[in-house]
Amino acid sequence: MVKKNLFRYSSVLMCVVLTAASLVGCGANTAATTGTDTAYVTEMAAGSTEATITQAITNELAVSNKSTLATNTRQETVYVFNDASGNKNHITVNEKITDANGNETLNKTESSENAPVTMKVTYKLDGKEIKPEDLAGKSGKVTIRFDYTNNQKKTVTINGKKQTVAVPFTMITGMMLPTDVFSNVEVTNGKLTKVGDNIVAVGMTMPGLKDTMNLKFNDKSLDLDIPEYFELTADVKDFSLDMTMSVATSNLLSDMNADDITLDDLKKTVASLDDAATQLADGTVSLQDGTQQLSDAIPALTDGVDQLNTGAFSLKDGIYAYADGAASAYEGSVSLNDNMKTYADGIETLYNTLKDNNLDSSVASAADGASQLAAGAATLDAGIDSALSGAGALVTGADTLSGGLTKLEAGSDQLAAGTNKLKTDLEAGKTKATESYNTAYGSFYKVAIAAACIEQKINPSSATPQQQAVIAAALAQSGISQTPDVTSKTQYALATGYILKNYASVKQVVAATVSAAAGGQLDEATVSSKADEQIVTMTSGLSQAYQAYNNCNTTLSSLEDAGYFDGMSDLNAGIKSANSGATQLKAGIDQLSTGAGQLSAGSKQLKAGLGTLSTGLNTLSISVGSFSTYKEGTLCSSLYALNLNAGKLQKEGTAVLQSGLSQLTANNDTLKSGASQLADGTATLKDSSGTLADGVTQLNEGAITLKDGMAQFNSEAIEPITKLVDQDAQTAVDTIKAVVKAGQEYNSFLGKSDDKAGSVTFVYKTAGITANK
Repeated sequence: MVKKNLFRYSSVLMCVVLTAASLVGCGANTAATTGTDTAYVTEMAAGSTEATITQAITNELAVSNKSTLATNTRQETVYVFNDASGNKNHITVNEKITDANGNETLNKTESSENAPVTMKVTYKLDGKEIKPEDLAGKSGKVTIRFDYTNNQKKTVTINGKKQTVAVPFTMITGMMLPTDVFSNVEVTNGKLTKVGDNIVAVGMTMPGLKDTMNLKFNDKSLDLDIPEYFELTADVKDFSLDMTMSVATSNLLSDMNADDITLDDLKKTVASLDDAATQLADGTVSLQDGTQQLSDAIPALTDGVDQLNTGAFSLKDGIYAYADGAASAYEGSVSLNDNMKTYADGIETLYNTLKDNNLDSSVASAADGASQLAAGAATLDAGIDSALSGAGALVTGADTLSGGLTKLEAGSDQLAAGTNKLKTDLEAGKTKATESYNTAYGSFYKVAIAAACIEQKINPSSATPQQQAVIAAALAQSGISQTPDVTSKTQYALATGYILKNYASVKQVVAATVSAAAGGQLDEATVSSKADEQIVTMTSGLSQAYQAYNNCNTTLSSLEDAGYFDGMSDLNAGIKSANSGATQLKAGIDQLSTGAGQLSAGSKQLKAGLGTLSTGLNTLSISVGSFSTYKEGTLCSSLYALNLNAGKLQKEGTAVLQSGLSQLTANNDTLKSGASQLADGTATLKDSSGTLADGVTQLNEGAITLKDGMAQFNSEAIEPITKLVDQDAQTAVDTIKAVVKAGQEYNSFLGKSDDKAGSVTFVYKTAGITANK
């Protein structure tokens, strides 16, 4: 971990002098001018291979001396011709001298000297070293390695001590690999680019600089990983290789003023880095506090949904029990009404029979049956008393039923209000998820535009409106819409798929944003790690917003498709209808009770009349009375009242009771259906709440991880940097100045010295390998 932290600190120092010589895609994208004049290199006329390699190296080198070496200058281009193993054949120097008036003089010189950087090229076939001439036409796993030796060094004094400093040559080697020969290509200390049907491999090294930059902080060596060799491995078929080219230059730092590199500036930069890291760490703590509050609220939500679900199922069970009871009561009322009609028909038959047989004029002949009639009257009276008692119980039951239904109606109103709120909350959740998705998708689309620019080799920061329009149209053809649509799973899948498919370009865009936000003070590994984290955050933001919307929308659609809201409305209407029927039922039962009382009174009068019949036939005539004249207390009048009230009791009592219970049971299916839909809807809601709880838990865990990671980064990376800045830092700064100065002072291979500003570039051409025909 100490080594790791020291490397981070060294990056702060090295970025001052190595930014201009970034080895992997960090240089400017402008073409370089090396000062080569084609009139003097006709013997090396560029073919397609050389032109392609030259362009690739030029793009990586990204150096132009044209603006700084206009007049009164000497520009040397040294061509080093090597065999396939890197051994020198001969050296040709092209020299262009421009005087103070802009007049040019061109010279060409052959030199027997050695170039300051020499190379060795070794070849292996299937792991065994092989001579280049023996490799031609072979197939298998091939390894080609370029080793570079920096022979240009000088001794300087730093803090009173002698130290050897290598001239900081940047060595870039390029080769073109036809895809019909080379496949599965991998490089070390380099990069690969596809050009047509060929692969261009470019290796980038700074030989000798690693030993020079053997810096220490607090007696710990930085051990900088500065590449000194370039290696390529590939599967080949019928091996052949065209010429390779290398460019070496020490003037990448020529425009830099070494005196501008000061320890005070470094301290200020480190202080700014420390402040930014502290603010970022505080921000992650605030973020985690917010997600924790959200996570803490989830149990209350899920408990409420569980209670709602439990209540809905309890209500369903109660409705089913109520419906079954109402159906049973209806069946009993049918039987009671049928029996009451039979009883009323019997009374009517009795009354009519006695009247038709002239009971009032045949009293004498009825003396023998008087005692039997009196006994029957007593039995009838007992039965009517029993019926009257049952009617009273029925009245009490009707009151209880009516009160229960009134309470049920009030509860149904509350449940309907809760259902409306549930629907409103789900719709609000959809709206919030849509806003989150729109924000996340907007960020993604900006990154996608910038990434597509990079894919098309367009600088995102300087893309013209026309270029941006072309990029947007290309994205649209791939299905990447500029307008966010949270309802489209296809759009979400295309967005996340684009990030994965174009991960390298996307990461480059995000890394640039991270680096810019940090003021360019983060090392490449940290920038890469933070870029990965932000891409994960972007992807998870899209996923979570889409899933939240989909959960709310699915829940709402499920409830609506299941008829939950309509069922709740039907249930409420059914309960109100049932309560109305119960009111009518109660009124019928009250009438039944009144009729039963009247019937009981008539029965008692009949009993009393028949009782007096047994005392003697003499008083019977008076007691029987006349069917044509109503006289209370006589037999005929009592039979008339009994007949009248029995029919009324059946028509206005038991028949009304049967009708009311029939209406009540007619709503049973609606009540059961509504209760079932309600229970199914709350069950769906319960399942969805679990998904929501899992999502919030994952979000909170991610925030905790981010907070802990930022705290660890601050303590293990930033804080050690601030502590180390005062220890051995001056020696490191002086060493870097010495390296910069050594590169600036090496400006002539021919060794000429005058008042002209000089520059020198080395171009190595290494022979290819082909089979003899």
